[in-house]
Amino acid sequence: MARKPDPFDRADAGAMSFRVAGVVVLYHPGEDLRENIASYADQVDILFAIDNSEGDTSVTASNLRVFDNVVHVANGRNLGVAAALNSGARLALERRCDYLLTMDQDSMATPGMVRSMLEIIASGGRNRVGIVAPFLVTRPGEKPDGTIDCREMQSVMTSGNLLDLRAYEAAGPFMEELFVDFVDIEYCLRLRSSGFRVFRANRAILEHRVGTLLRFRFFPRDLYLTAHSPLRKYYKTRNRFFVADRYRDRFPRFRWADRARFALELLRLLFFEDEKVEKLAMMRKGYSDYRNGRMGRYDDETGGVRP
Repeated sequence: MARKPDPFDRADAGAMSFRVAGVVVLYHPGEDLRENIASYADQVDILFAIDNSEGDTSVTASNLRVFDNVVHVANGRNLGVAAALNSGARLALERRCDYLLTMDQDSMATPGMVRSMLEIIASGGRNRVGIVAPFLVTRPGEKPDGTIDCREMQSVMTSGNLLDLRAYEAAGPFMEELFVDFVDIEYCLRLRSSGFRVFRANRAILEHRVGTLLRFRFFPRDLYLTAHSPLRKYYKTRNRFFVADRYRDRFPRFRWADRARFALELLRLLFFEDEKVEKLAMMRKGYSDYRNGRMGRYDDETGGVRP
């Protein structure tokens, strides 16, 4: 009896036979936005710029009109990263796209990045691939390890990911209760729980800025550390404990590894970062809200969480 075709087996398809949409999440973008988008706009069929900025976004909309395939969607308020990604996925599905490229506004793609990831998918032997991610360069001197073209990963960051939209439909939307931070990690763990795989294409390179990069002189090489605002410390603390507990049975090693990462980040804060008191207070608030099941957007005015 002939083997029943696997709907996720695309080994017989060419890399350029897929229809690819992109989504970039905007929040009061900087002057480098147009340059960043120009680096990958021509690598996708259509790009949705989901704008979470409050207030007037007409300047951003005007700057994006130079691109024929970019659609600017102004939400009028900050709905969070997960909600913006879900908006882009829905719009891509409406246009019958196969894949969704998820981008941050601070990321710049290298030429051929999307093609390199599609070639990994089309090369065969990658059945039920939920995400193919690029190699992220976040600090000077970073480069892929060895000569391996593709590596299976536990989780990857959102920016630069090529998400199979059939996997998205099967696993469900991004978790909007997280709002920001650990949205990507939770989704990768959910995909893997649903039988999908996550890969990194080492020949696909993405330059990405993560928070504020602190540089320290340590012989024989420089040490680079990433610092985030007190509010981001809140979200990272709350969400990391939520995600670790959500998948404690399915991925116990992830839970303990993330506890170790949290301890390391705490030490880095105490020894290297500024605003120590403010950041520690927000981390404590984040842990308290996790314990009390308060999720969603943090309200700066009330100090609480709101839908």
